[in-house]
Amino acid sequence: MSGYILCKAPMAATPYFIQSIGTNIYSIEELCYYLHRNLYLVDDSLMNAGLCKWISQELGMKELARRLAILLGHGSVPLEDFACEILRSINYLPHDELRSYRNKISALEKQSVPVRGKLKGDCLMENRKYVNAIRVYRTVLEQVSSRAGSPRFSGSVYHNLGCAYSRLFQKEEALECFEKAYDCLHTRDSLKHYLLAYSNAKTPVEYESRMNEMKVDDQTRKEIQDAISEFYNSTDIHIEEENVEELLGQMTKEYHHNTGA
Repeated sequence: MSGYILCKAPMAATPYFIQSIGTNIYSIEELCYYLHRNLYLVDDSLMNAGLCKWISQELGMKELARRLAILLGHGSVPLEDFACEILRSINYLPHDELRSYRNKISALEKQSVPVRGKLKGDCLMENRKYVNAIRVYRTVLEQVSSRAGSPRFSGSVYHNLGCAYSRLFQKEEALECFEKAYDCLHTRDSLKHYLLAYSNAKTPVEYESRMNEMKVDDQTRKEIQDAISEFYNSTDIHIEEENVEELLGQMTKEYHHNTGA
């Protein structure tokens, strides 16, 4: 987690490791920060005896640990009850914000498993946990392949998966995902992302051949070339492999703005 958190409660000598974002936390404030700022990563894996033990032994918050253990003992306790009990322990959020947070978790729990998975993957991307995001997106695609889903949803997952591979410089894997995203979406934006990824992974001759094979219109060709040229001119540096990756990231932001994916 980035930034600084002012901690008034005791700091733990031994941290608690949060698997989803690969981060150690040392205080109740950091735990609350994680719960509040990473809503889509909060799931049932949070509710475990190990966390209760850490809160009791490392933070000395035995009463909170006892209340959480009681909730666990009830069996299928709602996730929002468990999370809000932690947030309430130090009045981390005002009452209205806490109620809003509870409602958001409750609404999220009612979403389908693939939708929750995609939101989790998107949150991991924001935290730059690309390997974990890839694993989550792959699982989502396996889930939707066995049911009649929306091509637009699958396309958005493939697109984000391609972005994750791009961040890891796995060009061929990224290209495959962007191609599948275009097959699902058939939009100008998805076509431009696919062709940009193609230009990054293939030779100029292969790229031009693919453009001709797909019968890409002159306007789309010009938009792609203008986007590349504008980026390189604005940075005033030589064309390098990494620059194409950065441009792909900029185009991704535009894609999310236009599609809400």
